[in-house]
Amino acid sequence: MERHAPHNHLPGVLALSLFGVYLSTVCPTVYLGDSGELTAAAHCLGIPHNSGYPLYALLGKLFCFIPFGNIAFRVNLTSTVFAVLTVWLVYSLLLKITSSQVSALVGSLLLAFTPVFWSQAVCAEVYSLHVFFAALLISLLWWWSEKRTFCRLACFVFVTGISFGNHMQTVMLAPAALFLVLSGDYKALWNLKNFVFLSLCFFIALSLYVYLPIRTEAGAAIHWGDPDSLGRFLAHVTGRSHRQGYVLTKDLLDYLIRTKEILWFVGSQFGWALPLALWGWLRLPETRWKIFFLAVILFDLIYGVFLNIISLEVTPFGLPSCLTLAILIGLGTAQLLRTVKESAFVGSLTGKIIHVAVLLIPAVPLSFNYGLCNQSSNYTAYEHTLNIFRTVDTGATLLLDGDNNILPVMYGRIVERMREDVTLYDRPNLFFKMPYVDEYRDGPFATWDELRPIVEQRIMKEAPEGLYYAVFNPSAISVQDEHAIHPWGILYRIIERETPLPQDVGRSVWPLYVTESVIDDFRKDFMNREVAAYFHFARGKYHLMASHRNEGLKSMELASRVGYDHPAIHSDMAVFLTDHSFFEQARLELEKALIYYEDLSGVYNNWGYYYHKLGDYDEAAVWYAKAIELCPDNPGYYNNLGLALYHGGRKSEARIAFQKSLDVAPDQPKLKTFLKSDKITSTRYHHDG
Repeated sequence: MERHAPHNHLPGVLALSLFGVYLSTVCPTVYLGDSGELTAAAHCLGIPHNSGYPLYALLGKLFCFIPFGNIAFRVNLTSTVFAVLTVWLVYSLLLKITSSQVSALVGSLLLAFTPVFWSQAVCAEVYSLHVFFAALLISLLWWWSEKRTFCRLACFVFVTGISFGNHMQTVMLAPAALFLVLSGDYKALWNLKNFVFLSLCFFIALSLYVYLPIRTEAGAAIHWGDPDSLGRFLAHVTGRSHRQGYVLTKDLLDYLIRTKEILWFVGSQFGWALPLALWGWLRLPETRWKIFFLAVILFDLIYGVFLNIISLEVTPFGLPSCLTLAILIGLGTAQLLRTVKESAFVGSLTGKIIHVAVLLIPAVPLSFNYGLCNQSSNYTAYEHTLNIFRTVDTGATLLLDGDNNILPVMYGRIVERMREDVTLYDRPNLFFKMPYVDEYRDGPFATWDELRPIVEQRIMKEAPEGLYYAVFNPSAISVQDEHAIHPWGILYRIIERETPLPQDVGRSVWPLYVTESVIDDFRKDFMNREVAAYFHFARGKYHLMASHRNEGLKSMELASRVGYDHPAIHSDMAVFLTDHSFFEQARLELEKALIYYEDLSGVYNNWGYYYHKLGDYDEAAVWYAKAIELCPDNPGYYNNLGLALYHGGRKSEARIAFQKSLDVAPDQPKLKTFLKSDKITSTRYHHDG
């Protein structure tokens, strides 16, 4: 093995070269997902979603002072810099362990060029900083393990506390770290004086979280959860609302499928290099380190399977596992090179050729993944924000729903002060708070979902200059009889039913839109495909409603192709196409919806609606019954079944279905009137599956 020289410039060259590669692929402006929120929070020193990420907000604010580029680009560089520092840490650790520059380069650069790691280096997100701390903590543990001094242990504990200031997922490293420390020097923790001092180090570092109530009291533009009381502070930091939706909510089969998906996802990041990781793990000199690295991977897997069920296409799970595998691959590479050097069958020239070949290994993922991770042409979120604001009239009111609508608009309003004449509300009531809420604080509403329709009805009546919705699924909007919801470019507008629509609504809106990123062929992730697909869907709706059949169907086909794996768009398109009697195209979308879905009962319900509109009431009833079997607490499904049975002449069965609907949801005055008068209403229900 070659020994590293005292004045080795390779780490600096590595860092600068890697920074150049990453810089050429960085998103030039705000990204979709949490990027808009995190960028705005850094800009205004605000509080993003739980757990608040105080360290990220503070570091992001420092990057806001970079004297070039827009604010979003500057905050994106936060991720770039910490990704480079992570790779440098891995290189340094491997060099320390193996004394092999080749092995250190291979392990660190394979991590650098994995798609999941690279994707976090090009946009504003917390995960690059999280992996940096994971690498730093592993390096500090190795440093402590060399001499096992209390000072080094205290340093490790302090940095652990700081790491919690960025991401609470740091807790998943605790079992592995505790095992390593206790197996190496259990007296360091059992001594009361030592324990108290280490606890003090940890909580001093953790005091970063006082940022949350301080910035809330200061009136930060973003203050998710208002964590200025003890109860709200603990709820926000611990992610109480997050846990209700994502923690231990699936059955055994779902968890087995999820486990398989994550294992495949992590393994696919390295592919054929995984045997080197196994070799490196087997040749670790101490069993305790073998257990440590296994524990890191195991608890990272537990987090991704049981504690957070967000789609793998949205959240970059497995990053600590990838970090661990990269270190083990570096160790395995060192073993390979040592074996080659010691082999009597390998000559000097052959050995050098093998060294060069091994050194070139990272060039493979670099070449394959560059195009995949290159976001240098990605203006999707920024253009989407511009298009939303360009749709609405002066002085209008805009209600937002969905991360890819709310968060880019948050960036546009808070950072770039776009369209301050427009009143913004977000339907989850998290950032752009709804009016009138305090008036109902003592009312009979157990949840926000119960109160929201009441508040929105008041907004509809009182909005002075027009009310718009930025939503992907308009069926979630509840309107009274006097109002109707109508597509308005990429938005929806609430109008009075008796108000005639302007005939130029499409001609006046669509030419205003920026569409470069929607049509650009850069590799789009799930979130970018969602925005692009719904843009094409909205354009298709406009053309079909304007009787431009060919253009409309072409846009619909493009939307379906771009959003091929989206769990809702195929159902949404199928319902629209069914409503407008494009039954052949609707059936194709429903068939795709059976492959990609979040709620299979909703897909079955939409199949029922499709057959209902075709006039095949018996087949419609079969599909509605399937939906009810999967989701027996949905009154809309019973109503749809009742309508199909009624139209098919099976009135006694229809009454049974309607009565079951009333058993589930008694407050349905129209249905009660129908049952008394035996007159069918025009109500029909569909679902985005």
